[in-house]
Amino acid sequence: MKYTCVDPSEYLYPDITAYKSGTESIHILTPRGSYACAQIFLFEGEGTVSIECEGWAPEIYEMVPIPVEENIQITDETRTPYTPVRNAPFEVFDCLKPYDGCVSFKNGVAAVYFSLPVPQDAPAGILRGLVKIGGMRIPVTVEVSRAAVPPESLSVLLYYVRENVSRYHNVQPDSDAFNRLETAYLTMLRRMHQNALWIPENDHFPIVTALGDNRYDFDFTEMASYIRKAFALGYKRIYHRLGYRKSWEESAILVHGLPSTSYEGYCWLAQYLTALYRFLKENGWLESYMLSVLDEPREVNAAEYRSLCNTIRKFAPGIKLIDAISFGFVDGSIDICVPLSEEFENHRADYETYRRFGDEIWYYDCCGPRGRGYINRFMDYPLLATRYHGWANYAYNLTGYLHWAANHYQPNHDPFRQSCPLHRNTNHESKMPAGDTHIMYPGTDGPWMSVRMENQRAGYEEYEMLRALACQKKELADTICAAGFRSFRDVEYDPLSFRTARNALIRALEAVQSEENR
Repeated sequence: MKYTCVDPSEYLYPDITAYKSGTESIHILTPRGSYACAQIFLFEGEGTVSIECEGWAPEIYEMVPIPVEENIQITDETRTPYTPVRNAPFEVFDCLKPYDGCVSFKNGVAAVYFSLPVPQDAPAGILRGLVKIGGMRIPVTVEVSRAAVPPESLSVLLYYVRENVSRYHNVQPDSDAFNRLETAYLTMLRRMHQNALWIPENDHFPIVTALGDNRYDFDFTEMASYIRKAFALGYKRIYHRLGYRKSWEESAILVHGLPSTSYEGYCWLAQYLTALYRFLKENGWLESYMLSVLDEPREVNAAEYRSLCNTIRKFAPGIKLIDAISFGFVDGSIDICVPLSEEFENHRADYETYRRFGDEIWYYDCCGPRGRGYINRFMDYPLLATRYHGWANYAYNLTGYLHWAANHYQPNHDPFRQSCPLHRNTNHESKMPAGDTHIMYPGTDGPWMSVRMENQRAGYEEYEMLRALACQKKELADTICAAGFRSFRDVEYDPLSFRTARNALIRALEAVQSEENR
């Protein structure tokens, strides 16, 4: 049996044994308030092996290979050398299964992921240990820096789907088993620094009772319980949706099954928005609440969208309106603009104008942008394309990130066997690029992380470090950022160069924080 220790910012593959960042021992520089992470790739082995750590006590995960069956939407026109795309089909070690006493070889290979929690108050210094695998003793050196990751300031929102917890773990909604699993999912997302939570707009959030003659009653009891649970787990913002479409080609925006511009729709909106506003005010949640008017409005429904925004402002003043938007259709209608990364880059001066006039600017990506150099969290891209999401927030001063899918597994979709499922969005169907539908897996005993999820977490911690460094040494922070991330379509994919930039960031913040503490 042989091994190589690989930087956690580099993907491992069952059919590749040599890695750019590969070494014979583990060396980690970590700030406090983070995790010291490492990967070991094992090859020319058979059967099972056990893992033992001596001198350090990390979380241990067996890495599960996941198939990538297609390079969806990649063509000669979209393929560029700036975003290397691995040609499918292949397998990648994306899933992290909690270690259960042994690691199994498949076709002679296996992989192990280590994650050592480093508390904010951990003593700085050198920690030395070993990883024992079979007869091998692999040296480990963890240097805990005096630098500490600052408190969260970035808003992060990925859509967590409650129904998939019931479906994939075979538990009844709102049962004790469901509630335990849901807590595990929400806690795992908090580990990634997600701090905004989608409150799904179903019959319980709130319960709506039709009284006849266009009159309604609204019961927010269960919605309030869910929001309190979210806040107790550390979430800071809540996200809710109002309008939806029947077709991408039609102008109609529906609310509660009613056209928003109809008399019946107006009656429902007037009562619902008044009740919602009162509910939020009474609980002190108005500042934490964000309402989506209609996800991704288009020119075809721009007039109805603006009208619906005005209705919301009339009956629920002070509620922050947020949407993923395309440039130009609904200027000035909402409070939190979330353009696609490509859209923001193409219209940056205009979005900066919105910011100057008081709008908050986030960004999002999803099944696009695809190719042409743009980063995204796809499994056929380098892992650093996921890691740089937080760096993008720093470079462009974008205060939030949105993605439609934390665990958005599709109908009849086994995410352990399929990475590119068919997705239906109203009246359109398409296959998703690998990994777009999820960044966590429905494990046998609860949610399992992905290495993409771990890298997105680390990238958000690096955002906070860059931001803190910039408060004292803006030019230095910008220089370090540019060594890794220069634009959404121009990043450094060499893992050794990235490690140099990351370590430089930790050292620079260490010096600044030490000076502040004198």
